[in-house]
Amino acid sequence: MIIDSIKNAKKYYSVHPSFEKAFCALAAIDESTPNERLTVDGENIFINLGEYTNKNVDDCPYEAHKKYIDIQYVVWGREFIDICPAEGLKATDDRLDTDDIAFYENGEAYSRADLTEGVFVVIFPGEAHRPCVAPDGKGVKVRKAVAKIIY
Repeated sequence: MIIDSIKNAKKYYSVHPSFEKAFCALAAIDESTPNERLTVDGENIFINLGEYTNKNVDDCPYEAHKKYIDIQYVVWGREFIDICPAEGLKATDDRLDTDDIAFYENGEAYSRADLTEGVFVVIFPGEAHRPCVAPDGKGVKVRKAVAKIIY
């Protein structure tokens, strides 16, 4: 997991060969960018951009991937994302081999990322994450981009 401001994204270009292209695409998102899937490099890099109201922590399941790295970037709004190793969590719906996603029961120990406008978190395969958590349990409107990068 990496947490930082989009302004500092250049520091992470060397972590993965596709990070520069993905971060540049994320940084280019503005109010005129439509809420939809944005193709950056075919199935190697794409971005899902949308708006929603985040939820109480009890309504947010953990998920993990094995094929894609997530860069979750808050364009505006605020949300928490809880992160822990997927190993040791009990899967409730495992579709890793078909849809690159598995859902898990909540874990007891986790790290919390507090994402505000302009902040991103990089989540690697095997890191379970619980996105869309409302700060203080009170739902707020969020516009978030999730870049998916082939691992």
